[in-house]
Amino acid sequence: MKRLVVVGGGISGTAAAFAARKSAEALRRPLEVRLLEREREIGGKARSHRESAWLFETGPIGYLTTEPIVDELVRDVGLEQKLLVASDAQKHRFVYSRGRVREVEAHPIGFATSGLLSLKGLLRAAGEPFIPAKVDDSDESVWHFAARRLGPELADRLVHPMVLGIFAGDAKRLSLEAVFPLMASLERDHGSLVRAQIARARMRRKGLLPSRRSSLCSFEEGIQSLPLALAASPGISVSTGVSVDALVRLPEGRYRLASRQMAEPLEADAVVLACEGFRNAEILRELEPEIARRLELISYPPVAVVALGYGSEARRRIPRGFGVLLPRGAGYRALGATWDGYLFDKRNAEEHLLLRVLFGGSFDTAIASRDTDELVETAKREMAVLLGLDAEPLFSRAMFWERAIPQYELGHLESTRRVEEALSGLPGLYLAGNALHGTAFGKAAATGVRCGRAAVEWLFATKRGEARTDGAF
Repeated sequence: MKRLVVVGGGISGTAAAFAARKSAEALRRPLEVRLLEREREIGGKARSHRESAWLFETGPIGYLTTEPIVDELVRDVGLEQKLLVASDAQKHRFVYSRGRVREVEAHPIGFATSGLLSLKGLLRAAGEPFIPAKVDDSDESVWHFAARRLGPELADRLVHPMVLGIFAGDAKRLSLEAVFPLMASLERDHGSLVRAQIARARMRRKGLLPSRRSSLCSFEEGIQSLPLALAASPGISVSTGVSVDALVRLPEGRYRLASRQMAEPLEADAVVLACEGFRNAEILRELEPEIARRLELISYPPVAVVALGYGSEARRRIPRGFGVLLPRGAGYRALGATWDGYLFDKRNAEEHLLLRVLFGGSFDTAIASRDTDELVETAKREMAVLLGLDAEPLFSRAMFWERAIPQYELGHLESTRRVEEALSGLPGLYLAGNALHGTAFGKAAATGVRCGRAAVEWLFATKRGEARTDGAF
């Protein structure tokens, strides 16, 4: 019987293991699937901790329904009955600007009167349809794209804090093509973002584009429910507390995985590495130094997540919405806060409200020197000033991630291409995770599924050279 070993028990690794098992069953071919996870629990950074009525998400709060493959996974493991779609609070998003919390209105008139931008900034943004499209194919940062098309003021007051809130990163260093490829393609195809939105609206009316908008989803017991269910599926052997130290390719083409937690090295016919980029680099350093070098270049700034649970006074003080972003230089150390209790049921008692406050990122790596008690006190103090929360929270917890979200900085796509080229010389080896092709929960799951399927295609293909054609590198 052939053996596939998946290293990494986050959403990408569990999705890879599940997809491989399912693909092998469809082919009616026996396959041993082993899943190794260095931590004591499955989920990676997607951990959901329940304490009484409070549910604390230490990583992603949910996933967007932009990856149909995630919907398929949810159905396959029987989680549809536990699925939660975020309330309409997700439509209301706020940013701290010019001394107060302001809603980012979607309607042009509401946006213009929100006070987010000065009159000069509004006029500059309104001129977007008349800005010439970029003609060369050079890599451009998210901030420079926004500043060029919509003006520096909007880039500073809205785009910069948004990128901090999503990626904990610097909008002036992150690659637009790597993190927001749709924005780049809209300009290429239509010459203007405004003209692109008009054209896409017409296509939706004609049925040429799907009409549904993406929704934020999770589960009754949190986002960790999906990787836990995938790993618990029949036909997958899970070992936690096992850290792979090195990977060797044997003369006959198989792979050998070494671990200090295993009495004997483990051999495999195919391997999916679904760890964080720096962990994959450690595993591959001897086998393929070029891949390891490229993965090590991807930075992972630290992030701390603080949960604060308040009583009914929070619902009187805090407007119903997704949360608030805090620009750098506004006087707050926090990057922003999500209002989890407004978004999903079963995050707190009905009359209470759970918040999560985020710290760290590329601009505040010194957060690594703070202990969790200090972070909780800072979060309480800043939320009291920002939102007028005078009462002490009824619940507080904190999670610190020393290396959190991979930063797709300028040159990321070229580096990814070089990794894929080097990997082509190692048949049967696949890289999943979120280091290369999307940091979001759904993107990481989709990458894992593609790698799991590709591994099975390669293992059982009549002609080995025909198997690696699905984009799973």
